[in-house]
Amino acid sequence: MNIAITDDHEIIREGLKKIIAKHNDLNIVAEASNVQELTTVLDKNNVDLVILDISLPEKSGLDFIEDIKQRNPKIKILIFSIFPEEKFAKRALSMGADGYISKNAKPSEIIEAIRKIESGGKYIKTELLEELFLRPAGAGLKTAHEILSNREFEVLRHLAKGRKIGEIAEILGLSVNTIASYKTRIQEKLNIKTTAGLIRYAIDNDLVEKY
Repeated sequence: MNIAITDDHEIIREGLKKIIAKHNDLNIVAEASNVQELTTVLDKNNVDLVILDISLPEKSGLDFIEDIKQRNPKIKILIFSIFPEEKFAKRALSMGADGYISKNAKPSEIIEAIRKIESGGKYIKTELLEELFLRPAGAGLKTAHEILSNREFEVLRHLAKGRKIGEIAEILGLSVNTIASYKTRIQEKLNIKTTAGLIRYAIDNDLVEKY
């Protein structure tokens, strides 16, 4: 299995390479620190699995899942993130990812996730399966942002990082009017009237980095 690692921290990439190198049938063919570099990697290499961080410069890993799948639907995606599974796993898989694992995971869990995806399955921590996927649709929602669409969710995260509507439009390749419409819908769904309120909501719910 040919693997490409995408993370903006070199120490994380090096750690993953050491873990994966112990398995002769798993090959690290390339690495990238952002989605622009990953685009080049995918153009130049035969990649079966992308290990992808969410927190990348400019465009996030979540933003890029659809791009990867459109480029080659056969490429598998394992999200490897500092954000806990209960916050992002269901969202990431609904966007097209094949697995989600926290950076707090043990090395053995990382290999377990890769093997699960390699065999055609989806990987998520067992204890989250019932909570995230087996409860009735719409039942027991824990947080208001669960009703946001995937695009609305990403626009919320960009707004929470202090980005202006024009910046978000450029990053996502959409018009300013479209982003403004998303912002309005987000405010309506969350019943939050100001941008400052959206930022506070995202921070309080661990939807963006606090550093």
